[in-house]
Amino acid sequence: MNDNTQPNALPSSITRQLTEFRRRVRWVKWAEGIFAALVGLLVTWFIVFVLDRLTETPAAVRGTLLALGIAAPALLLPLVWHRWVWRQRRLEDIARLVRRKFPRLGDQLLGTVELARAENHVLAGRSERLIRAAIDQAAASLSKRDLEPAVPQPRHRKWAWGAAITVAIALLAALLVPGAALNAAARWAAPWASIDRYTFTRLEPLPQRLVVAYAEPFELPAALSEESRWNPGSASARIRRQPRVKVDAEDGTFPFRFGPQTEDGDLALRVGDERSRIELLPRTRPEMTSLRARLDLPDYLGYQNQPEVDVRGGNVSLLRGAEVSWIVEASRELSLGTVDDQPQPVEGPRLVSAPLPVDETRSWEFDWQDQLGLGPREPVNLRVEAVEDEAPLISAQRESIEEVVLVSETIAFDVTARDDFGIRRVGLEWQPAGAVETSAANGERTSAAGAPEKRELGARATFQAERDGVSPQMIQVRAWAEDYLPDRPRSYSAPFTLRVLDPTDHAIWLTERFSDWMQAARETYEREQQLHQANLDLRELD
Repeated sequence: MNDNTQPNALPSSITRQLTEFRRRVRWVKWAEGIFAALVGLLVTWFIVFVLDRLTETPAAVRGTLLALGIAAPALLLPLVWHRWVWRQRRLEDIARLVRRKFPRLGDQLLGTVELARAENHVLAGRSERLIRAAIDQAAASLSKRDLEPAVPQPRHRKWAWGAAITVAIALLAALLVPGAALNAAARWAAPWASIDRYTFTRLEPLPQRLVVAYAEPFELPAALSEESRWNPGSASARIRRQPRVKVDAEDGTFPFRFGPQTEDGDLALRVGDERSRIELLPRTRPEMTSLRARLDLPDYLGYQNQPEVDVRGGNVSLLRGAEVSWIVEASRELSLGTVDDQPQPVEGPRLVSAPLPVDETRSWEFDWQDQLGLGPREPVNLRVEAVEDEAPLISAQRESIEEVVLVSETIAFDVTARDDFGIRRVGLEWQPAGAVETSAANGERTSAAGAPEKRELGARATFQAERDGVSPQMIQVRAWAEDYLPDRPRSYSAPFTLRVLDPTDHAIWLTERFSDWMQAARETYEREQQLHQANLDLRELD
């Protein structure tokens, strides 16, 4: 049975108008919710966009704005559905909405809907004609009324304008500065992600931590990047509560100069819309604690190891033809080191250079950098004098100064030889007295052998004329020494003159010497007697 045959059926005109009014209310409220949610999202994004143009927006602020932006659709749209869909699903609910604007018509519609929905036992005893007349009257009243003004507080046009304006602003920003717009959207959507702030001023990468020399002025050149869209004419920086430092641009670079610092702090840099914060760490410089030269000597010296020379002061002498490896000890672990601007390997706090030739007298420059990026105030300069292998020095001493010896008498000499790298051997050499030193010796004897690394050699050398085949005569004996330099002439000590006698001549010499001694003793005795007599005469006069 259709609605027209039922006496208390609700007319289709009322149902149609109330249903259309409900659809209109839902459309208006859904439009309000969607436009408001869109405005909320775009406004929070735009706030991030604006703040990023001024400073580095903290992640907490961006997270709060994201939460507010998401809260608009997340909370508002479910509320719209509950308020204007779920709670307005019946015609009675729609009639109550109409009653807000049109009280009499709303009450009439609400009563009509209730009569139409009432059961027969409820309507018992009532006149069907009167019920039908009331329903028809309500339908007639509704047909003459436009329900559009009954929509509760319609703000969809305002929110539509708001959404249009915010969308236009977003599109304008995306067209004019797409990089900044996309960057703000990414930072807004992921507030705790590591996304750098977009700036129109772009700088070459700056360190997050800057280690500077303790209590020394320092510089920080901030250079504009080629990608920078804004080239400001000046910039400023500030360390803690110290006065702000302002500089003008010089060929795209801002040459900041700061005074000495002794405490850790932050350095805030402002260039255009670029904001950078650098952790400042004043530290002492790494000092050189020692410098050694490790030598690889020429092969003729026969060294089995590599001797090391401690360098004191700014000069050192090294053997020409050797190779030197420089060992620099620093007070802190090193990251790099150079010798004459050539990179050299480092091991902890040590710089150990590759072998370098010593072929001439010259200056060497040493520089290094520790793991903090600090180096010495100035490179260390060392003058290296390339010296030749010196001839050995030799000296000899006798226990007695007697020059007359028997052919069978053994004469001992204490020989000491020194060389800058090594003594090969030492010995004695003899030749007739008065002979030219360069003439061939009558004989020689090796007294002791040295070693490549033996720089000092002491030996007891002996000479015996009878053993060494020397006939009685006047001879000169001298000690000699040799080092390892090929073809080098021997080094000699001062000569000793000896008169070698056979037993007969020696006895005659002793007799003559005894006679001379007796004569000298007699003369001495006579002088003493004369002095004694003179003293007696003086006493008698007194």
